[in-house]
Amino acid sequence: MVRGDLNVFPFLSVMQMFLTSGRSGRLSIDHVRGGQLWIDRGEIIHAEVGRLRGDPALQLLSSLDGGTFTFEADQQPAQRTLSLRRDSALRRMLEDSEAWTPLLRAFPDWNQRLRFTARWNEAQPVTRTQYRTLHLIPDSTSVRALLERTQEPPRAALDTLRPFLLAGLIELV
Repeated sequence: MVRGDLNVFPFLSVMQMFLTSGRSGRLSIDHVRGGQLWIDRGEIIHAEVGRLRGDPALQLLSSLDGGTFTFEADQQPAQRTLSLRRDSALRRMLEDSEAWTPLLRAFPDWNQRLRFTARWNEAQPVTRTQYRTLHLIPDSTSVRALLERTQEPPRAALDTLRPFLLAGLIELV
């Protein structure tokens, strides 16, 4: 078993180490946006974050900027949702990581809840995609819970919500 702190060893560096080593096992990340990744000899074969599986979970894990990790060798996932070899996996995770930067500034604490402000009114024009994400706000206990419930990939959902947050139509509480 290998353990570490993602504040000392950044997530992408940890991923590069495990993918390059050719080891197989489960990488568990303890963080509000954390989850689990399964690696099989230099290939990411499955990712889970809460209810998210596969690509959406990997996208969310690419947002990590802290937390702790544990790697347990020779652990197999219950299912296989990904097939990403080392170079393509690292390239994709790097691109995802950079795309998360403005969203993490807007939504820094995923334990917070979103709510509509007094500036919101029912006549607010929204697209169908925006509506699908916005209608989850009243029932969600946190940003993380909302992202687990939406049909959109996590980054797309926050990209949808960000303009409403910046305009003061929704807020974090």
